[in-house]
Amino acid sequence: MADLIKSLSSEAGIDPSAFMQRALERAVYEHLPADRRREIDNTTALYEMAQTVAREIRDAGKADEHFTLTVFRAMMAIPNIRALYEEVIGVDAYADKAPGKMPLNMYLGWYIKKAVGAEPLLDDAGTPRREYVTGEPIKSYTLLAVEPPVAAVIVRAS
Repeated sequence: MADLIKSLSSEAGIDPSAFMQRALERAVYEHLPADRRREIDNTTALYEMAQTVAREIRDAGKADEHFTLTVFRAMMAIPNIRALYEEVIGVDAYADKAPGKMPLNMYLGWYIKKAVGAEPLLDDAGTPRREYVTGEPIKSYTLLAVEPPVAAVIVRAS
């Protein structure tokens, strides 16, 4: 069963633990309070939107080591995505210390990274390099190495 979960989560482009959490939530979905169902639906939609924006930015050749920040900025520039983000966290996107931001931003960063198959850039000790920012919806992010899309690789190889 563990191999199946790993395979299915890989196909879905998410971590096995996130895959299992989704599976459990969907299994009991109809029994959850309406507000929890709405939260699940909104969060899932936000993850999917983040992955779409990430792929669009990567496919446009605009990916660099600050990819996560670039994607967050692009998301906040799209009114319906920003509104959904703010609904999920319950405050303005740029507010500090919102209780729901930390776990949401962490997972959004993870979904963004997975959407494009990025890998963290490591320091000399093998630790992922992080950048800290102010005046943004996120306070820190992991620097990433983002490979160009397959089509771009094929074109360059020709």
